[in-house]
Amino acid sequence: MANVIRIKRRVSGAAGAPVALKSAELAHNEVDDTLYVGKGDDGSGNATSVIALAGKGAFVDRSSAQTVGGKKTFSSAPASSEDAATETDLVRKLQLDTGLATKAAATHGHPIAEITSLQAVLDAKAPLASPALTGVPTAPTAAGGTSSTQIATTAFVAAAVSALINAAPGALDTLAELAAALGDDPDFAATVTNGLAGKLAIAANLSDLADPAAARGHLGLGSMAVQEANNVAITGGIIDGIVMDGGTF
Repeated sequence: MANVIRIKRRVSGAAGAPVALKSAELAHNEVDDTLYVGKGDDGSGNATSVIALAGKGAFVDRSSAQTVGGKKTFSSAPASSEDAATETDLVRKLQLDTGLATKAAATHGHPIAEITSLQAVLDAKAPLASPALTGVPTAPTAAGGTSSTQIATTAFVAAAVSALINAAPGALDTLAELAAALGDDPDFAATVTNGLAGKLAIAANLSDLADPAAARGHLGLGSMAVQEANNVAITGGIIDGIVMDGGTF
């Protein structure tokens, strides 16, 4: 019959180490799947401490998946023979270096010629200073009355011209037409003023004539035009077919 060697064990109850063990005595707690050993000797065969020796409950399982709780600190960088495959996997340095090898550095000094097609793209853009635009460039239309360095669009210019013309008739809605209407006289206002200065005033009722006698002559008026109505002297002439002649004696 084969010999059977047994060690202390706990099938149920609390997890954790036994309160006491003999020196080098083993105990297995099936609650937390941990194997404990009595360490040290107090001189009477009793262990001076009980420590976890093995078991899935206190040690990492090397052969199957296992969730390890709590923060773990490694004295050296852990190694892996496989690359990360999922979002939660740790990435090996080799895998990270391989991925970064195809990326540009955060700071670098590549000449523009090394960047494919960039120079051609930049050449197709208009410069900020004195751009020579082609096609039909557009810009925001400024509000009416704007006076600044903002670009004046065709819509802004059309509105300004319309406000300047202000519904003037077609024959007088250009500067050339207005100039022609003024006789192309750059001193039109002075010409009109001087012309009006030589005219008789309506309110003067001909009292402002410079030479009344000459005016009467121009109008064909004789001396009768200045005689009193009750003292008219007529010499010669015909009134309604009557000959006025004093005769001789």
